[in-house]
Formats: sequence, C-alpha cells, structure tokens
Amino acid sequence: MGIKNLNGKRVLFVAPRFFSYEIDIKSELERRGAIVDWLPDRPYDTPVLKALTSLSPSWILPFADRLYEQLLNNFSAQHYDIILVINGQTLSRSTLTRLRATYPQSRFVLYMWDSIANRKHVQYNLAHFDRICTFDPTDAKQYGMVLRPLFYGHGFETPTVPSSTQYHISFIGTAHTDRFQVVNSLRKKLSNDISSYWYLYLQAPWVFQYYRLTRPAMREAKQEDFHFKPLEKRMLHTLFANSHTVLDIEHPNQVGLTMRTFETLGSGKKLATTNMEVRNYDFFSEQNICIIDRKSPFIPHDFLVTPFEPLAESIRKRYSIEGWIDELLEL
Repeated sequence: MGIKNLNGKRVLFVAPRFFSYEIDIKSELERRGAIVDWLPDRPYDTPVLKALTSLSPSWILPFADRLYEQLLNNFSAQHYDIILVINGQTLSRSTLTRLRATYPQSRFVLYMWDSIANRKHVQYNLAHFDRICTFDPTDAKQYGMVLRPLFYGHGFETPTVPSSTQYHISFIGTAHTDRFQVVNSLRKKLSNDISSYWYLYLQAPWVFQYYRLTRPAMREAKQEDFHFKPLEKRMLHTLFANSHTVLDIEHPNQVGLTMRTFETLGSGKKLATTNMEVRNYDFFSEQNICIIDRKSPFIPHDFLVTPFEPLAESIRKRYSIEGWIDELLEL
C-alpha cells in the first residue's frame, strides 16, 4: 500500500532524460515535500551509445552498474522511502538486487512509459518491484501491471482566459517512422482558410539525409521541412495556447496514449490523433477528439473551427502530473 504524503520522504528517482519530463516529475515530487536524488536511466547520451543501449543493452549495463554505484556513494543516503523507476532500461538485475539489499525498507515502484516490446530485457526485472504501472493497455493485461496513462505537466493547464487562436492545427514532435508522411499528406488536404504550424524535429541534418536515402516516404522531403533543435518548453506552451487543434501521431507499434494526448486535453485544445485506442478512455468525446487514418489522414473542416468542450474537473485533475503521482505512489 502507499503512503499518506511525500513531506520529508526520501525518494531515489531513476528516469531517462526525455524532453525535460524527468525534471517536471522531480520538481513535482520536491514541491510536495520529498527529498529527491536522481539517477539517469540510459545515462549515455551520444547517438551511438543511445542506439547501442537500445539494440544491445547487455553491452552497456556493466558500465551503467559502475556509474550507479559511484553516484549512489556520492548521495550518501542512509535510506530511501521510495525508489521510483521510469523504464529502467539500464538498471541491471545486479544493481536492483544491490538496491534491495541496501535499502530493504524501500518501496520499489516501476512505471513504463514505453512498451515492453521495445524494452524486452526489462521484463526480467519486474519481480524486483512492489508496484508496476504502465501506459500500455496490452502490457497491463499480459504482465499483470496496473494501467495508468501518462499526464500533462505544469504549463499545460487550461487557461482561465481563452487565448486567441493563431493556428487551426499544429504539430510538434520528433520525425520518427512515418510522421513526415502523415503530416505531409494531411497538410495537402487542408483548405486555404486553415492556418497551420508544423515542427518536425530531427537530431541532426545527417539524420535527415540518412532517412531520405533509406525511407521511400521521405524522398520528397526537404531539409527545410525539419528543425534540428528541440522546441523549448516555454515555446511549446505558447504554441499550444495559440492552437485550436493539436495533431498527435503515435509510433506505429505503440498502443498506449502519448504524453501529447494529455498535454493537448490539459490545455483545453482539441486533439486529432492516429491512435484508435483513445476511444477506450474516459475523456473521449467526438466533440474534442478526431481519430484519423494514418495512411490517408483527413480532418473535417468543422472540427477545426468548432469549440473545445471543457472536461469534467475530476477527469482533468486525474490526468495532471499531480494525479499521475497520486495514483503511481498510491497517495
């Protein structure tokens, strides 16, 4: 069972660097009184080592083990009330075993914001945790995990004063898999009176050149279609505030709902998404959410000009970062 509150509790937080979401979670834990030590899951950030971590984690784990041991010694914590892990991609069984032995009173909580299919070795670590939650409904059924969707962080709350709509539709995201193809196909079908903003991010120009050579869907892409710096959170908040509808394109192999889904709804904006699973969630309404076919994307004109229907306060609160932490830690 969970604890009553986080005030004065010590938390060891293991999470990957991912568009500053790890900072948002750590800040929220600290805002609620926790004392937090952070360890980076997937601590090696060069493109080559990131790829190696994904393709063959066993090569990376011994180096990660040594780094974690050094960082934990630097923290010098006598105990942790909670050890909270996001994904745990580079946490080996030996590191988890050592953590269990060193902090036997700790409550071990795992949250998967990726699918087990993409992090297959993590399934062998599940027995080390007291509570396991996932954003993926398929994994929840297969592995007996608790289904807990993602969240929206601070800055994505519905504005008290409605903002002006500069764009009828916008998209902000990494240009992985078929995202360029979906965006390119959709924008060709928008009528001239529909204003749009597209921010397709790639890590470097050479990644664009590689994709253009290896992916038929990227053949007609131009380098100027892409940005090579991640969009700052402040700019992301501004774009959301100035958009009527936000486009969401989940990974083709993904079933769980993206962070973007909840950031959009939290901001009081309409959502156009390729993820058909969204129909199964308590916030779904055809007034606010348009499901599109990723192979032939189309959004009705009326959807892009009619207003957002406000969410019930209980639902809006559940999908905030506060609601996510409450459920994850059973507060």
